Amino acid sequence: MEGGHHTNKDRFWTVLKINIVVFVAEMLAGYSSGSLSMISDSFHVFLHVFVSLVALISEYEFWGISPKKIKLCAAGINIALFFPLAIMIAYEANIRWQNPPVINPTPIYFLVAIFGLIANFYTVLILKPKKHKHQTENENILILYIHMIFDTIGSFIVLIGAIEIIRTGNYFIDPMSSFVLAGLIVLAAILMSWELIRGHNH
Repeated sequence: MEGGHHTNKDRFWTVLKINIVVFVAEMLAGYSSGSLSMISDSFHVFLHVFVSLVALISEYEFWGISPKKIKLCAAGINIALFFPLAIMIAYEANIRWQNPPVINPTPIYFLVAIFGLIANFYTVLILKPKKHKHQTENENILILYIHMIFDTIGSFIVLIGAIEIIRTGNYFIDPMSSFVLAGLIVLAAILMSWELIRGHNH
């Protein structure tokens, strides 16, 4: 899987482009079906776009600032953004929990959900930390890696939730899935914070 991704810049560029495509696809599928869990995941992916961009920028030097400081600052910004996103998703999920709207998962919805799951799994493989002597360590590699693992789980939850809605006709599953997604985002942010602090101390 390493071919074509020899440097951190290569990996960040690839993840950035994948996330842009997944974000657009999930946003369209979420609004067309009325699924909050899919819309929530699309916002989550949009955050990936920003996080990937910040991680990519952290590979460059600016105004004589130490590359190490740039990487740490970028990692901190990336982690901090996850908490307000989780709050926003949980807030909207609570509203829908009180009055669940009708959800209509179409074949396109499932195609997008499967595509998102595969794309997330692929980015996990791309970002898997490897100790190469020629490669400068960047905290954002591990942070993105942890996050993409959780997002792969989130994509699986979105897919299973849609299947259960069709099978049972229970629209409460959609806000319930969104609560789970919000929880996963918070858990991922906590783990990423721990890894950043531990790496900085080392």
